[in-house]
Amino acid sequence: MKKVAVVGLQWGDEGKGKVVTGLSKDFDWVVRYSGGSNAGHTVVYDDNTRIVNHLIPSFDIRADTRGYIGAGVVVDPLELVEELKQLEKIFGNIDNRLRISNLCHVVLPPHKEIDALIDTRRSRSIGTTRRGIGPVLANKAHRIGLRLVDLLKENADRVLMEHSRDLEMLYGVKWNDYSTVLEAVEHLRPYVVEVLTSKRLLENASILFEGTQGILLDVDVGTYPFVTSSNCNVTGIEPGLGFPVDLDERLGVFKAYVTRVGEGPFPTELTGTYGDELRERGHEYGATTGRKRRCGWLDLPLLRFAIEVSGITGTIITKADVLNGIERLKVCVAYKAGGKNLEVPSDLSILQDVEPVYLDLKPWRDLSDPAFKNFLELIEKETGVPVKYISTGPGVDEMIVR
Repeated sequence: MKKVAVVGLQWGDEGKGKVVTGLSKDFDWVVRYSGGSNAGHTVVYDDNTRIVNHLIPSFDIRADTRGYIGAGVVVDPLELVEELKQLEKIFGNIDNRLRISNLCHVVLPPHKEIDALIDTRRSRSIGTTRRGIGPVLANKAHRIGLRLVDLLKENADRVLMEHSRDLEMLYGVKWNDYSTVLEAVEHLRPYVVEVLTSKRLLENASILFEGTQGILLDVDVGTYPFVTSSNCNVTGIEPGLGFPVDLDERLGVFKAYVTRVGEGPFPTELTGTYGDELRERGHEYGATTGRKRRCGWLDLPLLRFAIEVSGITGTIITKADVLNGIERLKVCVAYKAGGKNLEVPSDLSILQDVEPVYLDLKPWRDLSDPAFKNFLELIEKETGVPVKYISTGPGVDEMIVR
């Protein structure tokens, strides 16, 4: 059965939610394997129903596809219950459409407080979403974290009490309101499955793996320390499941321009009029935080880097329609660093010191304009990877195969 991964090739917000939902109808399962509620995947159906998933996989509710949340996902029970209620309000009962690994680590209210404290006390803020993801993953590494399986036991209140003491000792944060979390976890009980059960459910099924954020935010290969706390690359799939999987295809999603939320280097960032125009054209405000996204021209050196480290076999371009009718269009094709041109950075720590080398392109009126075809051909030539799908608008069904 076919196994395909869809990951972001930039700093997140590439439109993966829309893309995954659009492709999902051809798969048995959509699987989330990393991240947490810091992700925001926006889905717009053809009746203008708009949903923002933070934890629930982006599977098409209208089809027979189901969603699975793997062990590598950090779950906020309160957030997940609210998402379920919103979906059920629109689409009705989805009890048989979602399964969650019992090995998911759990975000508690004090983790969010700790997240904010750490970010404000750093010598330089990294612009965390303050959803508690970093502290929970740190606790996981310290082996003091809590998983769903721990909170589904009869002594869950005592487990929470002990964990609360650990958090107070380590971070000075007090918390003792356990009831709301326990109620939310109990609400999730029917969806929770053990690791061997999930392996047997998935191993003979077709799966679309949904990446979160983007490869440039990957904790290992991204623009560290201005990254998320988990693996956004396809390399996160197996540890995020807890068992092996063989991929048939790796698809990478990128915008026709680039955006970034929070701090960190951004070589092609546009400030002033052009940056503001891109932001307003693309409605570039964070789905999770509502913050203004920083905007800039398409960066081919970074795109080549992301494609190479993830083994991408095909790409999907989004938001090219946002550039319809724009008066000016540039693409970064290389960097100047140390007096030399650099086509693919092998070390992203240099991004703070590079100068973009731009190519001026002819803008297009619409996506049928030959100028847009030339734009795609340039990208394919520069990356060596075919553009397989084109998003033609925000709706789930607004996507064409090339």
